[in-house]
Amino acid sequence: MSSCDSSPSVLDELYRGRVRWDLLAPFPALPPAPHAVEELAALLRAMVDPEEVERTGQLPPAALKALREEGFLALTIDRELGGLGLSDAEAFQVLRAGASWSGAVAFTLGVGNGFGSGSYLRVLPPGPLRDMICERVAAGIVSGGADAEPAGTANRTRATVAVPVEDGAAYLISGEKVFIGNGPTADLVDVSATIEGTGEVRLFFVDTRSPGFEVTARHEFMGLRGAAIGSLRLDRVRVPAEWLMPEDGDGWRMRPDGDGAEQIEPEADLAGLALLGRHLVIVPAALAIAQRCLQYSRDFVARRVIDGRGLGEYEEIRRVVADTAADVFTIDCLSRWALLGRDRADTRPDLTVVKNLASRLCWRAVDRTVSLLGAEGYESAASKARRGAPPLPVERLFRDARALRVAGGVDFMLDAWSAEASLAAFYGENREPAPQVAGGRAVFVEEQARRLAEVCGRLTTAHPREELFARQRLLRVVGRIAAELLSMSVVLAAADPETAELADISCAGSRHRLAALWSQLDHPEPGRSPIDVPLLTEGLIDHARA
Repeated sequence: MSSCDSSPSVLDELYRGRVRWDLLAPFPALPPAPHAVEELAALLRAMVDPEEVERTGQLPPAALKALREEGFLALTIDRELGGLGLSDAEAFQVLRAGASWSGAVAFTLGVGNGFGSGSYLRVLPPGPLRDMICERVAAGIVSGGADAEPAGTANRTRATVAVPVEDGAAYLISGEKVFIGNGPTADLVDVSATIEGTGEVRLFFVDTRSPGFEVTARHEFMGLRGAAIGSLRLDRVRVPAEWLMPEDGDGWRMRPDGDGAEQIEPEADLAGLALLGRHLVIVPAALAIAQRCLQYSRDFVARRVIDGRGLGEYEEIRRVVADTAADVFTIDCLSRWALLGRDRADTRPDLTVVKNLASRLCWRAVDRTVSLLGAEGYESAASKARRGAPPLPVERLFRDARALRVAGGVDFMLDAWSAEASLAAFYGENREPAPQVAGGRAVFVEEQARRLAEVCGRLTTAHPREELFARQRLLRVVGRIAAELLSMSVVLAAADPETAELADISCAGSRHRLAALWSQLDHPEPGRSPIDVPLLTEGLIDHARA
């Protein structure tokens, strides 16, 4: 994975009041779709019935076997190791094709390619660990990362413990992991654990055939039915010391460190891999769902007649469909920038924001589509099929889309963490004044960026770092303001004469959201002590019981 470490992040520059149009232009274009897109589509048409997966909660074993054998769990891995040798942007297109057919397929492939053991080959030095992973990848393994624990991934420590044994030649790992993508089917997982006596949290690669390793449950999520997600238990599982991630590699932890900044240092290549992995799990699925919502909306409007008039002749209906089209365009632009802008800018800070923007835009699109298609029934696809209505799986998309706002880090915490990471640089920094507004179509974005920089400067001057970073609601609002400005910047840079109207609709939505967000900063809620919320909650519960 390459990243232009000498160039700034477009997101970080927005916090400083600068809109870097020079980095955004010319806007990158996706490469032609690889043959793997059609190959995957053909495989899924032949082997995966999305409604059957929804009913049973499982992908057909034969389909998973075919996905392994055909290299779809190793999209960016070298062909010499059995992968398809695709670029990240090409892999994105394959993952989007999978997501357009089945959310379970999308999650399985996203986890396998984004967080699978083979993804670490980009940064691992020669040695026993790399050799082992190469051998297992060539054998066609299913893999994933096992980090989440019952106490929550936001904790800096891990209750899973690795005890050195045999004079340091191996470790015995004990603990419990939950919500592990591909966990029930994986052959190899990287497990986060605290090394006894050091307090360090490190990654260990664990063969799931090892004695003491157990899949304890298969989770049934509210969405993504059919994806293999489960809880794991390790009871003194022996792992050779050679299978421990090198000492300088803890950038995989996608949360603020002890100083508040998200771990995306240029020297920590693992951090970039973790952010890319989250992107590949979430954003292709978000784009695919939004695209299907647009298709369903257009088809519905074309076939529906109300009082003798085509549904598409009504103003509000036209606006609803146009908003969904603009959402699709925006997600597409954001994904292209995050994947293809790395040669000219450091897009790692942008990746976290793009995850949130894409999943929220997808959620708005599917929520809007459920309302629009409500005239044909608030029903599952199976229920519609039984009475002869078009069996569009909008209800399934609705649940899958909501999952995307939680998977990879719940959206409201990512807002706060993103703001922390960018604001951290303000402390002790000699800030240059933002340049004057250049004029033209981008005036609003530039003015808003200058306003953001002024607010961030005042906040970091008036409050010590620890005090400011404890104000999570404030950070969430600041983070969302920056996200909307990134969205507008990217969309305006990507727009051409054919997409100018979509860009206008997208930016109009951002402007309305920005107005509400600025209002929250200008007129904050009254301060509350930590005890207020529990007291209020208890009162409401007591009232309900009465």
